[in-house]
Amino acid sequence: MASFQNVALLGKGMLGTAILDQLVNNGFTVTILSRDPSKVTDVPSGVQVVQVDYSSKNSLVKALKGQDVAIATLGAGATPAQKLIIDASIEAGVKRYIPSDFGSFTTDLTARELPLLQSVAAVQDYLREKADSGALEYTIFSTGAFLDIVIGSPLLVDLKNHSIELYDQGVNAFSSTSVSTIGKAITNALKARDATKNRNVYIHEFVFTQAKALGIAKKLSPPGTQWTETHADANAVLNQLIEKAKVNPTDLSIVYPMIKAALLAGRYKAAYDQVDNELLGIRLLTDAEIEAKIAPLV
Repeated sequence: MASFQNVALLGKGMLGTAILDQLVNNGFTVTILSRDPSKVTDVPSGVQVVQVDYSSKNSLVKALKGQDVAIATLGAGATPAQKLIIDASIEAGVKRYIPSDFGSFTTDLTARELPLLQSVAAVQDYLREKADSGALEYTIFSTGAFLDIVIGSPLLVDLKNHSIELYDQGVNAFSSTSVSTIGKAITNALKARDATKNRNVYIHEFVFTQAKALGIAKKLSPPGTQWTETHADANAVLNQLIEKAKVNPTDLSIVYPMIKAALLAGRYKAAYDQVDNELLGIRLLTDAEIEAKIAPLV
């Protein structure tokens, strides 16, 4: 099977930038697709930026012509638009599509009860349908929570205010991977075309619990630091948020709390017992390495 060379990157946020760097450093020819190329900055030499209308199939087909791979790193609001992008990829002759689906439990079938995952699940089903017909290949990446956000935000522990709301005593585990390592995994997956064709791959660098994160934070804090701890039943919180979302699906204030509760409830497959790290050249981080990342924030 012929190797990949030309890659279209749809979106250049935090994750897209990390993927771009890895692709360029590994010799891929990259084209960035953007609604407004003037807003795309810090582009490496040799990378083209092409304007595209994501609502127009003709525009997408034109931009995707000559590309071997299309990688979507679009925002959550653009998830439903991926069906049109997939259709355009097929018409343009793209060989593989990597959807904007880099999460913890998005491929857990039981998690499809979550309103925020319904459009993601629809894209997964559509991709599998097209792959079964031989129209194009896909790879879905289960990456766990972004390590950069886990340690850089109050998602688990509020380092700034020395406080924490422990869900289920903080015992439920979840996988985590940094965006730079996700970029590395994607790049290596494109090199291992046969082994990563039409499948869901799992990677992580570290497996957290909320209690473990709190333990590290306390260890690194100045002596005498006082911590405020409250407690919550994660599944009770999650069920309440699901009901709220059913009543008002457009309430965006529910999204972050729902992701947090779902991540920490132990209800879905958020901690991976088997990963594809070896295939994709990813190593696990040690406790000491995680502490070194958290130390400057404390």
